[in-house]
Amino acid sequence: MKYAEIKEEFSFQFLVLCVVVGVASAAFSYAVEFADWLCHFLFATTSWTMYIYTPVTFVVIVFLLKKYFPHADGSGLPQGYAVDIFEEEKLNKIYSINSLIGKVVLTFMSIASGASLGKEGPTIQICSSLFAQIRNISDKKKRMLIKLGAGVGVAAAFNAPIGGMVFTIEEYVKKISPKIASILVGATLIAVFVSNALLGGNNPYMGSVNPADLKHGATIAIWGIIIGALCGLSGAAFTKLMVFMSVNKTWIVNRWRKKHYLVNAAIFGLIVAFIGHLTNGLSFGNGSGSTSLFLDTATNTPWYYAIGKFFGAIASVSAGVPGGYFSTALSIGAGIGDLLHHFVSGVPLVQFYLLGMAGFLAAITQSPITAVAMVVELSDSSQFSLPILLACFIASIISEQFGDSVYHQQVLNYIEPERYKETV
Repeated sequence: MKYAEIKEEFSFQFLVLCVVVGVASAAFSYAVEFADWLCHFLFATTSWTMYIYTPVTFVVIVFLLKKYFPHADGSGLPQGYAVDIFEEEKLNKIYSINSLIGKVVLTFMSIASGASLGKEGPTIQICSSLFAQIRNISDKKKRMLIKLGAGVGVAAAFNAPIGGMVFTIEEYVKKISPKIASILVGATLIAVFVSNALLGGNNPYMGSVNPADLKHGATIAIWGIIIGALCGLSGAAFTKLMVFMSVNKTWIVNRWRKKHYLVNAAIFGLIVAFIGHLTNGLSFGNGSGSTSLFLDTATNTPWYYAIGKFFGAIASVSAGVPGGYFSTALSIGAGIGDLLHHFVSGVPLVQFYLLGMAGFLAAITQSPITAVAMVVELSDSSQFSLPILLACFIASIISEQFGDSVYHQQVLNYIEPERYKETV
């Protein structure tokens, strides 16, 4: 794929779509924030109504998904691993305007009804679907654009341009030429700039850390290893459970769930409502708002925060409603860091938050470089990058011993098992 050809064919269409992607990302962010506010408002007003509201809405979501938007399911991230092996017809359906609309509407409904999910994975599919609308290009170039669109989506969703670009290279593109890299950088810059302009500034997605609050030394490195190890093990457990509930087709209960998907949605909707009630509403949504508050104010999370987010996400995905759990993973990691901080003194709490967030994200994605870049950008904590890198390395290595990443294994929902190795 020569740069001159791409530049010639994509110039105007591509630039316009980059702007559209930025606008779409910002609009989706506003919608998701409103959905999250609506959910917590209803819970605060009449918490017991969630036992009716959540399962009923989940049933409606799954009904609409199966009947009208069959390719808008899941988080939107696993599909990217199979972009190069999808048949053209299936590729066009997954990254279509129909799937885009379905992803926006159903993710909004999921979060508004209490799912422990977020916008990040869906933003990836939304942005990739927009890039897939470029006309009069070869199939090979279209597939490349879809993968580049995923990185732009991550960057715009998190306000993390470097993290988004690293994610694309580490997860989807693998081998990238300098020319294609230039296109990725340009597209990311335009989309993130437009999104930030509409969202009101270049603000870190997960709050910010005061460099004066950070300590350095051997003690931090040791805790980085400990937190990384715990995140690696808990991330592996999260992956095993998530894959078992969302991918496994051999267990008799899972076969029943697949056949009776509306009843399944109602059952897990009740479970999500129950977890939300137990956690005083903290398990609802992806947790970015509450985690940002904990990080900004250096205050402790409730002891059940990580547990609630962990099982809230599992139950939400098991219900079959669409949504991502990238930010949910960061919230779980923050909760893990907080739990360990109770056993140590003299080290700022925010450092344990950062180590846990990065470690757990690295464990479930098995992409340590992406995890470091994302957390450093999301929290404006570049001064603490080396301990974060250590925690990510340990977490990723341990998690890898138990199988591929959760997102990679979920690609089995979209391809035949014998083609799985082609996505690695």
